[in-house]
Amino acid sequence: MVELVADGIRGVGELSDGGPLDVVLEAAQTVRSSIIGLSLEQARVELARPADSFLWSTVRGGFASALADLTARRDGLAVSESLGLGAPRPVRLYANLNRRFGGDGAETIVAEAVRAAGNGFSAVKVAPFLDNRARGMSGTRLIDAGLELVEKVRAAIPDDVRLMVDCHHLVPPEFVAVVVREFAALEPYWVEDLIGDRTAIEAAASAGLALAAGEHVWQPELAAAACAGGALMYWLVDPKHAGGPAGVARIAEAIGDTSLTFHNPSGPVGTAHAAQLAALAGADGWLEYAWGELDPAELVVDGKFLPAGPGIGAAVVCRVGEE
Repeated sequence: MVELVADGIRGVGELSDGGPLDVVLEAAQTVRSSIIGLSLEQARVELARPADSFLWSTVRGGFASALADLTARRDGLAVSESLGLGAPRPVRLYANLNRRFGGDGAETIVAEAVRAAGNGFSAVKVAPFLDNRARGMSGTRLIDAGLELVEKVRAAIPDDVRLMVDCHHLVPPEFVAVVVREFAALEPYWVEDLIGDRTAIEAAASAGLALAAGEHVWQPELAAAACAGGALMYWLVDPKHAGGPAGVARIAEAIGDTSLTFHNPSGPVGTAHAAQLAALAGADGWLEYAWGELDPAELVVDGKFLPAGPGIGAAVVCRVGEE
């Protein structure tokens, strides 16, 4: 977490997953030095400049988000209002099961998918290959175990609960065709990070899969190129990696007709910031939620995040301050 204070007002932002901790901390000190003594508007302009690497986009994005929170609190507004996006509104969440339960085996993941659905979540996401690879699986064994998990979750949850699948680019090229065929029969809501090869992506889209990608992309031009062919139906933007609010707005414009959703490997601060930007995704947007990982500081009702209070939300900042 990064914290900015001006005139006794505090704003917070998420700063994680940018690289090795010592490298991130060094970059954060550099960014801190560049904005000390500037007015809030001067700091906003400085932090909104596009970065030239994933590390710097992530670090500047964390600071830019904290500054957006601070500025909104100073003005007694929600971040969404301060940014001209209108009043905050409930945001649909999908329950990411692998962050907390991925290493606990298929039966636990299935049970948690059912529990999330019972708690009002209208979508869940599984990562069928990530933890199985960590257990040493490879080749046919890896693919078979992953497909079996997806089949079990789909069978266990109600028909009206969407199922997202994150492949983490772990499907070997020689198995892509069989994975596409099996997934297509299960009709997942989307398949994320299936493979990086454009030809294979287009073939998977032609087979009927709704494909998603984008969580680590900060360059609007790269996002535009990835979405240009129409094979990607969903773009998963992470606000801090994208460079904060201004970076998310650039990505949203670049992807054209591809639907914007919010990736979120973070804690309650990252969740709250993404929720404040939800208007950029329209009424059909989604926000990723780490199911079972945290005792949530935010208010989640029937699978929706409910922003409340000035900035990113008073409850979130109070909980972070207590910790």
